[in-house]
Amino acid sequence: MYDFKLEYTFSDDSLADIDRQLNLLLTTRAGTMPLDRDFGLTMDYLDRPAAVAKSLYVAELVEKVGTFLPAIRVREVKWQAGADGRVLAKVVIDRA
Repeated sequence: MYDFKLEYTFSDDSLADIDRQLNLLLTTRAGTMPLDRDFGLTMDYLDRPAAVAKSLYVAELVEKVGTFLPAIRVREVKWQAGADGRVLAKVVIDRA
């Protein structure tokens, strides 16, 4: 349904288990997870101008990772221009 390409940079192998959890968080639409309707991203940034979409995505990403994955923190989000005018985000994480 959504065309996301998730890439992660890990500082060591002990964070590999976080990959599954982070992938689930970032690809789940908020409101669709039974028993926890706040889990996931609202995806309000879709179809917005690039600058607005980037800002909304990073703000929600940092908030949700802090809430649902307190063992890690978002260090930075790197942006790349993709095909067909798409904007690709590379999320770099660290231990909290």
